[in-house]
Amino acid sequence: MNCIYLQVSFKAEKLTKRIFIMKACFFALASIFLSVGNYSFGQESLFKGKVIDQQTKQPIIYATIEIKTLKIGTYTDSTGNFSILYKNLNDTLEFNSLGYEMQKYCIRDLNNSMSIIELEPYIFELKEVVVVPKKVKTIRLGITSKKPWRFQIANIFGGQYGTYIKNEFKKTGYVKAVSFYIAKIGFPNAPFRIIIYAKDQLNDCPGKDLLNESVIVSNTKGEGWFTVDISEYGINFPLDGIYVMMEWVYSGDKYYYSYEHEIKTKDGKSKIRTYHVYGLSLGNVWKQTDEGYWCKGFGDKWNRMNDYYKGYVDVMINADIEFPIEKIRIPSR
Repeated sequence: MNCIYLQVSFKAEKLTKRIFIMKACFFALASIFLSVGNYSFGQESLFKGKVIDQQTKQPIIYATIEIKTLKIGTYTDSTGNFSILYKNLNDTLEFNSLGYEMQKYCIRDLNNSMSIIELEPYIFELKEVVVVPKKVKTIRLGITSKKPWRFQIANIFGGQYGTYIKNEFKKTGYVKAVSFYIAKIGFPNAPFRIIIYAKDQLNDCPGKDLLNESVIVSNTKGEGWFTVDISEYGINFPLDGIYVMMEWVYSGDKYYYSYEHEIKTKDGKSKIRTYHVYGLSLGNVWKQTDEGYWCKGFGDKWNRMNDYYKGYVDVMINADIEFPIEKIRIPSR
């Protein structure tokens, strides 16, 4: 499987939408600088199963199933069912879903015809708090540009990319909302998952997931900024900031399409390359002073995208943060 990073200009608008039935899970991001890493995996056997809640026995949708040694993965569908290719019976399946304990199973130990995987709900211990009314000031942090420079596209589900939201004021607050600039290429209404990570101080990358449930949304307004209110989750905005990510989720084959992009060959000639991609696209910007752009695919480690073009390239994501005004002096903007 190829992992491709490519930024695409709005000038390349020759777009032919076709629906593809694709059964191999792979991840790609789009940018003007191309880097390719080859990942291959065997297709000897197909493992099928269903993921359910251990207590209620109800299906768990959008649970992730990964074989990290092969760097492949998939999701459960609306009925909790899934299928995944594996190389040998010693491969290990890792099952994850927000709000549940992670489980690992060797394929050899499972019923190969149709396995039922039960995930145990994770118990979140909430500390007792005293709520004191305070006056707050909402500040938007992150990328706030009105229009994108170019845009990011991705093929099939499982990929995440987003940006680091720096705490400029070094004061704690709460995350009220997050916004994404949805570009016009592809299907702007395709569902995606919002993920918010704390910072892993040891590895300087996204760490603990701060959302305790799966938040999947869909934009119905076409191209432009799409804002989602997440104040109900009570997410703290820590001193070291947060990472806000968009994750592609599988929502049916109708969201596959093809994209044709003109590239220059080594001999200076033009060539049309066709990419088979999925879902929506996300605007990006350039001339940024910091390397804020991060991404990962199934089975991958976090990658910091350090594309540089008169400044660093970053995706168009921001967050509305509520600061108690007695805690911070908010500069005029």
